[in-house]
Amino acid sequence: MKERPAHTILLLAVFAQVISASAALARELYVAPNGSDDHPGTQTQPLATLEAARDTVHGWKRDGQWPDGGVTVWLAAGDYERSETFALTADDSGTAEGPVVWRAKANETVRLLGGRHLTGFKPVTEPAVLERLDQNARCRVQQCDLRALGLTDLGGMRSRGFGRETTPAHCELFFDSKPMTLARWPNEGAWEKIVGFPKASAKSDGHRGQLGKLSEGFTYEGDRPRRWQNTDDLWVHGYWAWDWANSYERLDTIDHAQRLVKTAPPHGLYGFRTGQRIYFLNVLEELDQPGEYYLDRKNARLYFWPPKAIASAETILSLVDQPLLRLEDVSHVSF
Repeated sequence: MKERPAHTILLLAVFAQVISASAALARELYVAPNGSDDHPGTQTQPLATLEAARDTVHGWKRDGQWPDGGVTVWLAAGDYERSETFALTADDSGTAEGPVVWRAKANETVRLLGGRHLTGFKPVTEPAVLERLDQNARCRVQQCDLRALGLTDLGGMRSRGFGRETTPAHCELFFDSKPMTLARWPNEGAWEKIVGFPKASAKSDGHRGQLGKLSEGFTYEGDRPRRWQNTDDLWVHGYWAWDWANSYERLDTIDHAQRLVKTAPPHGLYGFRTGQRIYFLNVLEELDQPGEYYLDRKNARLYFWPPKAIASAETILSLVDQPLLRLEDVSHVSF
């Protein structure tokens, strides 16, 4: 069960709409991606940001200049890349007779993006990285220097899941408007199984079964993990004890001789049960099929095997981990 940040891309209305008589009397303000916040916000000299438009509208209200027909804020076609929530409060409210309407210009597509367009992809040439990649992936994986794009704060993966407070998902990559898969083993659609746990600390599950102690870890089958050179930011997703209770946990240690994995606190819930489903994610060596990517946060690099030519579609990395819009005590405002 993969969580998706619903705020990653917000599409505003793009179709022409009939403007009512009252809206026709509204005072108009214009915003465009190529505008400037030093402009007055006219159609020929638009503002650049939603915040500047919000503050202008707020100023009209504060100074007693509220128009009878309310305010229409027109957003010109294009992408508005967001780095934080766009917040409105009671002070930004309209009135029943004079509402505030934020809308796309007729027949134009406007997007609020909680991420950044990625450009400058190149083939991987660094020998140390190529050595870690699957042989079939070496000539297909592309890399992007995020630091060169001004992206250095890439957040981090966090323990999340059943019984926890709601937590945003990790940074996700979108290509051609579709979410890609963080490099994992086994590949999407398949699972590994917990094959056991240290018996000395096991406890009864109350149903004639046993659960391994969370802090003692679990064992896996085979030697695939021996390939993984760096496990500093490696995670495990699993249904550790019951099929209705899953969580993402950071790998703390892995003992190849014992095939024993220990997760970092807060671990999962309940304990480990033999036969339960798991997979490992954010593993560079497992970037082995189209649509997978790996994020090296330490060096601010993204590695990606695009499903088709990288230049044939847009690539976006989600960054904002809060809602794109937050309206608190707001009335008579619509988007």
